[in-house]
Amino acid sequence: MRRNKLLTLASLILLLSLPTFLKAQSESEQPAEETRYTNESIGRVTLVEGKSFIQRAAEVGYEEVVVNDPIAEGDRIETADGHLEISFGQRNYLRLDAETKIDVLSLPKRDSELTRFRIWSGHTYLEINRLDQEKNIEIHTPDSSFYILEKGVYRLDVDGNKGTEIRVFKGVAEAAGEQDSYLVKSAQRLEMAQGRFISKPVGFRPVADDGFDRWQESRSKDVSKHYASRYLPEDLSDFEAELSQYGEWVYIAPYGYVWVPRNLDDDWRPYCNGHWTWIPLTGWTWVPYEPWGWVAFHYGRWHWGVGLGWYWIPTSIWGPAWVSWWWDDFYFGWAPLSWYGYPVVVVNGIFHDHYHGVYPVHSRALVVVRRDQLRSRQVARVALKPEHLKSVNLENKIAFNSNRLPFRPDGSKINVERLSGNKVILRQDGQSSRLTQVRPESLRRAGSGATSNIRKTDSGQVKGTVKPESLKPAASGKEKKSSSSGTTAPAGKVTPKKIKKEESSPMSSLSGSKSSNISRNMQTYPSSPKISRQNTKRNEYSAPSRSYSTPLRSYSNRTYSSGTINSGNRSSTVRKSVSSSASRTSRLYAPRTKSSTISRSGSRSPSISRGSSSVSRPSSSSARRKK
Repeated sequence: MRRNKLLTLASLILLLSLPTFLKAQSESEQPAEETRYTNESIGRVTLVEGKSFIQRAAEVGYEEVVVNDPIAEGDRIETADGHLEISFGQRNYLRLDAETKIDVLSLPKRDSELTRFRIWSGHTYLEINRLDQEKNIEIHTPDSSFYILEKGVYRLDVDGNKGTEIRVFKGVAEAAGEQDSYLVKSAQRLEMAQGRFISKPVGFRPVADDGFDRWQESRSKDVSKHYASRYLPEDLSDFEAELSQYGEWVYIAPYGYVWVPRNLDDDWRPYCNGHWTWIPLTGWTWVPYEPWGWVAFHYGRWHWGVGLGWYWIPTSIWGPAWVSWWWDDFYFGWAPLSWYGYPVVVVNGIFHDHYHGVYPVHSRALVVVRRDQLRSRQVARVALKPEHLKSVNLENKIAFNSNRLPFRPDGSKINVERLSGNKVILRQDGQSSRLTQVRPESLRRAGSGATSNIRKTDSGQVKGTVKPESLKPAASGKEKKSSSSGTTAPAGKVTPKKIKKEESSPMSSLSGSKSSNISRNMQTYPSSPKISRQNTKRNEYSAPSRSYSTPLRSYSNRTYSSGTINSGNRSSTVRKSVSSSASRTSRLYAPRTKSSTISRSGSRSPSISRGSSSVSRPSSSSARRKK
């Protein structure tokens, strides 16, 4: 009797621990390349109001920002109107006002927790809800450098004519200039210009003053709502409310609670409603159009069940896309990976999570596009139907493999599109982009691409695959020739060579002003080594005796410019009165130089970076602390 009870108890413990064991086993079998980045290495666009544009680190043209767009190191972002919100992990947010331009200098990696942004012009809010170590977050402007010392809310206004102003609503930041460093505490403001401080930190009354303040207040209230994590791992608890809004949780053994989305079309498939974008760090990264898609397509696995449809199994490791790839000379195909690392197959109402062998073209999980449409902005529209795949003799020919997709963009056409007023955008035509084949070791250096994780047999052979060499198409003569010319341009359009010389902003004036040869190198101001953690305790510089519930802002006798955003070699705004000196303009809007580590020439090197984006945090013994 006692023995039976012990066996029953042991069986119950084993059953309860099985989901955790399978999860750990699945996550431990990731390819080694994925360890180069963390869950915070890629930011996420969480809200878009109006039009904003992004220029990828390895691209020449710009594309319009959408919700769930990944933000990576080396990207340049500029808003035309409205507002933009970027989450860069751990409930930390960067919010941009209209006509604001920033560069993403770095985001955390395995070997570094440093996060750095450069603000060229405009107005930004930085809301920090978690800071593991002081000075892990840096903000650089043409006038100063700022090092975040505590959690809090910070507003920075960068005006090409007047300089930079920081207002600390909550928290503490160190402002570093050419020679001095100041601590700016809660309810204090500080102004500087050309590396010099106009005054010492002074107090200000935090009351609402403009629309950007009110929008920040509203967004701060929304993101501060915390929901208890009932179904997700603790580090994904921020997505609990987002998923519960669009679906239900159902318990399915042995995975535990899984998430079932509501209101899906009958022909819906994972990794179909969205588009692919290339990021040097991660490779081919999926951009989902579903509002809940960030967590569901970058974490976990997708399965299908009768009477339930598609459901998502959570895991806690971020990936650019959990899919397996297939390709030939004319087509690209992919399918979501199951919990066990095999391509998912759904045929005639039967779900296979361990399928191996030739992949059936009539599987509900398969997505195939023509080779020239891999970067289409609407994959769901260009995806081929099973009858078409049969007509082109792909039946019994699709065999997925465990390799990364060994291609990357090799230039794209640039279309000049008119916006409102006298603005135009040099839009990248991603669908017409050429692809170039890269070596496997280059993929490991450049990024992991979409994640594939097919388990191997005891003999080390991958089940259901063919040799990678037989799947790699031979480069055509046209493609070989394209490696020397990074981009192509249609007749009558702006050529990439001209774009590299004259454009550093997505929106350009039609006035036709000539470009200048001003250097774009930006001064980085050192943080004072005298300001240490022990000198920044909360009780040493508590805020003045004042109570307010939201981070609002007030200022007087301060006017901001308005107008169009022009190219990087010209002034970023058209002002009613221009009083900035030539030297001031040269510091802020000079073109990039060849000495930079990020270039916009369309080079295919994934390690390039913009301007002086390789700025570091040098310490200066001459920097002195001002109290």
